[in-house]
Amino acid sequence: MDKIVDVTGGKGGNAFLILGEEKTALVDCGMAYCASNLISNIKQVLNTRTLNYILISHSHYDHIGAIPYLKKEWPNSEVLGAEYAKQILNRQNALNTIKSLSMQAAELYGADDLIEYDDALLKVDNSIGDGDILDLGGLSIKVIETQGHTKCSLSFLINNETLFPSETTGYMSKSGKIYPGFITSCSDAIDSIHKCQATNPRFIISPHFGLVNESDMLGYWTNCISAIKETKNFILHLSEQGYNEEEILTEYEKIFRDEQSRLEQPTNAFRLNAQGMIKTVLKEKIYTRNRPFC
Repeated sequence: MDKIVDVTGGKGGNAFLILGEEKTALVDCGMAYCASNLISNIKQVLNTRTLNYILISHSHYDHIGAIPYLKKEWPNSEVLGAEYAKQILNRQNALNTIKSLSMQAAELYGADDLIEYDDALLKVDNSIGDGDILDLGGLSIKVIETQGHTKCSLSFLINNETLFPSETTGYMSKSGKIYPGFITSCSDAIDSIHKCQATNPRFIISPHFGLVNESDMLGYWTNCISAIKETKNFILHLSEQGYNEEEILTEYEKIFRDEQSRLEQPTNAFRLNAQGMIKTVLKEKIYTRNRPFC
């Protein structure tokens, strides 16, 4: 764990620097508004070394927003992500959405106006996929495809002992509660959780949280699955009662938007994720009606 350093620049998205003997890699980079703090934190750790790789777990703005600023600081760094993420970041409408959300986040967190950046810098240089291994010298990073949150979600296993599970598996609150993160597929999310569990990591660094303590490690994967099951059953129950998607969202927010959630996640982000989960559960309903849960 001494080769993994938290260099997060601000609220809304974590960033961890991985230090190999020969090369370095950054796992996610957080939002655009805090890029200057992120870069300062990275420089303090690297000293005279350079940043070789930027690994992205998926293409959402709160995980990739700082890429253009990082690429300007370290132009030879290589952004690595899923092939689908590479395709997404070639679409101008996606780039426009990312910039718009980044500006909203800057306002929400009371930051100064964003420094304008070139959209051409916000891209995946080379795609990576399931089973690929990145050698940093005395330290390896294994890529694990974990779809469910997005179609481009990746998890990263460091030296076969420290796992960065993607948001597909859910994310832990400071209260210890696991919030589900499936948006594109409930069934894929369940499969991804089992896939991560099978790596039997010694340490887990939960998205939007950080290092999971030893006591929470014991039931971590069970709690991730339970969070999905609870949300899915809640949505299906209301659907069977005749609630439409908007009404389900209203009820979901009443039950699942607790005080800790309000402190940790903007309302719009909570609702967007909830809307995605509702649509996914209802879409998959026809396929799972006569099958065991997921």
